[in-house]
Amino acid sequence: MSNRSCQRDLATMLGISKSTVQRMAKRGDIRPHSNALKPALTPTDKKERLRWCLSKLIGDSPGTKRVYQSMYNTVMIDEKWFSLTKKSQMAYLEKGEKGAHIFAQSSKFIYKFMFNGAVAKPWYNAQKECIWDGRIDIFPFKYEEPTQRKSKYRKKGEMVTKVVERINRDESRKMLIQNIIPAIMAKWPNTDHHNTIYIQQDSAKAHTAIRSSMETIL
Repeated sequence: MSNRSCQRDLATMLGISKSTVQRMAKRGDIRPHSNALKPALTPTDKKERLRWCLSKLIGDSPGTKRVYQSMYNTVMIDEKWFSLTKKSQMAYLEKGEKGAHIFAQSSKFIYKFMFNGAVAKPWYNAQKECIWDGRIDIFPFKYEEPTQRKSKYRKKGEMVTKVVERINRDESRKMLIQNIIPAIMAKWPNTDHHNTIYIQQDSAKAHTAIRSSMETIL
């Protein structure tokens, strides 16, 4: 299938013209298809996912477990890498307009920043009006340190912000305690402060284990 990634390659393989391929696609004889990359799950991972799904069912017996929990008290967190810029940017310009001048010291080594976002399920009242959108916040993995020497950009000892390049369990725990949990406490609706709030994360190795994170928080 890698040799059929575009209509031109398909026409070459079939020995026909590109216009014929376009007519075949218009008639529905061929169709575009995208293969998304799937996670490599082991049998243990599949069992754990199934066990997690079953734990969200409401009921005391297999016969009564037919409805899932609302999960209004669950906060989902996840990380995402963002590049400072791209090697090339596409834009439509009017006649005579010049494109933006973008530059970097190296096009091979572009700075990347990792952010951790936290969201919850939106809340609606009986009139189906959104009373809380569930947005907690998004936080960058960063730290500050003083400069070691004077330069034309800043003075010696001035605090500068730097990116955390390696995200491990210590950084994940620090993110939970210093940013995510205080943001949840500040933005969670006052009408539900008496209930337990759960933080759900995926199974990345750099994430904090449940026991260690709770011991640190306590």
